[in-house]
Amino acid sequence: MSWLSILGDLSIWIILMPAITGLILFRRLDKDSKIIFVVVIFACIPQVLKAFMDGTWTLNTIYNVYTPIEFTVYWIFFRQKITSTSRKKMLDVMAVLFAVVSVYFIYNNYNNFGDKFLSEWVVWSDIFQVSGTGICLLEYYYSDESVINSAQPFFWFLIAIIGYASCTAVYFSLFHFIKNQNDFINLKAIHHIFNILLYVFFTIGFLK
Repeated sequence: MSWLSILGDLSIWIILMPAITGLILFRRLDKDSKIIFVVVIFACIPQVLKAFMDGTWTLNTIYNVYTPIEFTVYWIFFRQKITSTSRKKMLDVMAVLFAVVSVYFIYNNYNNFGDKFLSEWVVWSDIFQVSGTGICLLEYYYSDESVINSAQPFFWFLIAIIGYASCTAVYFSLFHFIKNQNDFINLKAIHHIFNILLYVFFTIGFLK
């Protein structure tokens, strides 16, 4: 078994760590953690199934359905942290733009929705996630009463989302090229590493 295969397996099953941790500690989780726990639970479905039916029509469909669900939960996560009306409007505009993009992808792939994984749709979601974290950081920057540090779950969730979304946006923009070119197959390690870090940081956030 190659190092890339081992990393890939770890990338799949690592999601059980925050899922089990969040389930055990659910009653003690704060509001931010419970919202992120929802993301983890939804992500468990395609992530675990990937180990058994990778590349199938069913899994492609599940991943494509998961993309807007993930965006919606993250949008709720970011919006409940914002008190500024102007910055809330920025998040709302992002949601409208993503809805328009989603309609476009669904319309263009209506007859073959599960034939392929719509990586371009994920790229749009990742861009909005990075933008959402930026708006949240602006909120903290301009608020004298707001403090963010490593003792807070929110800190770890922001680090996880920024790292994962920014780096995998590049990966998914090249997804089909990387998938079909053996010379670039090792680039899959980028996604595996940041997927692992995402769920490790989520787990730390739950424990905090």
